[in-house]
Amino acid sequence: MVFGHISTVAFLILGFAFVRIMTSITSLIAINKSNTKEHVNFYWPHSIFTFITIFTMILFWWTATPLQDTNFYPDESWNLFTYILFLIVPCLMFFIAEVVIPYEHDKKSVDLKEYYYKYHTIILGLAWVLQLFLIGNFFVFYNEGDIISIKVIGRVIMLCIMAPMVFSANKRIHEIGMSIFFIGFVYTIVKYHIFVTH
Repeated sequence: MVFGHISTVAFLILGFAFVRIMTSITSLIAINKSNTKEHVNFYWPHSIFTFITIFTMILFWWTATPLQDTNFYPDESWNLFTYILFLIVPCLMFFIAEVVIPYEHDKKSVDLKEYYYKYHTIILGLAWVLQLFLIGNFFVFYNEGDIISIKVIGRVIMLCIMAPMVFSANKRIHEIGMSIFFIGFVYTIVKYHIFVTH
């Protein structure tokens, strides 16, 4: 089975990304729980984005399960293009995991609001590109041939909302945008992964 062989590197990268983001979160929590004067100020849009990033990693791993079935995606459909398309998603997730949370803080105080707005262009820029490749994955691997399907439209709307957030540091834009993302993400999880309807 081709998928069992070529998915190894992709899931290894995804695993490293997951470990990186979880250890970074743990290190920040440890600062707040220490007996020093150092403190981490969390910022809810940043926390929501981090939460969505973690669950997107889990979802990518989970939704890749059907690709093991050659009746769903035949071995002969794999080529260098489809492999790179599949591989680039965990690579982008790894890049996001590296920048979304500061991990070289030497156990000093961290203001995540300041950090978020300092690096929002990089963080959200990578997330924007990730969404493009996830749409590409929908069309190539999951037979989402209908360009007006709810899943595709939802991601296009997400790209449109996220675009000004990449270039603008306006607090209101980011807080409204992240609120919309969170509501849409929870809706997607509930509709397509918990209470699945056919």
